[in-house]
Amino acid sequence: MVNPPLSTNPVPVSPDSWKQAVCAAWHAAGNRLTEPRVRVLDAIIRYTTPFSAEQLYADLAQLADPPGRATVYRTIEQLSTSGWLARIHTQLGEAGYVPSLPGHLHHLICTNCGVVIAFAGCALDDLLARLSTQTDFAIEDHLLQLYGRCANCKKQC
Repeated sequence: MVNPPLSTNPVPVSPDSWKQAVCAAWHAAGNRLTEPRVRVLDAIIRYTTPFSAEQLYADLAQLADPPGRATVYRTIEQLSTSGWLARIHTQLGEAGYVPSLPGHLHHLICTNCGVVIAFAGCALDDLLARLSTQTDFAIEDHLLQLYGRCANCKKQC
């Protein structure tokens, strides 16, 4: 059986539209959008590569009225759980976060500059079904992150 071509479409996540969408989703869910949370969101959209929770907290600590560590970590957890942040694993084994959109997305990660490109489309469904049947393993989820060089870094080589 021949599988149909995989539709892989980059999913652009622009900082300003991401922040607006997060704010709208939080309001719709009845969550309060406090000033400390807004500062966390503003800091997140300034990153161009994956950031750690501790890095975000340290950067925010430089502000005149920084949000507390608990606020930073709870906000990251809430964003991650709801799909607005994706957890990225670098080739060095470090974990970080990048703004994302809710839904089933995967990521291309540049090993040179660290830029992350989200894309939709996954051809693993058939493989996962076969694995589940062959191993009697109830697969609940999967993570696909591909490492390589982005267009800008390829030009520099």
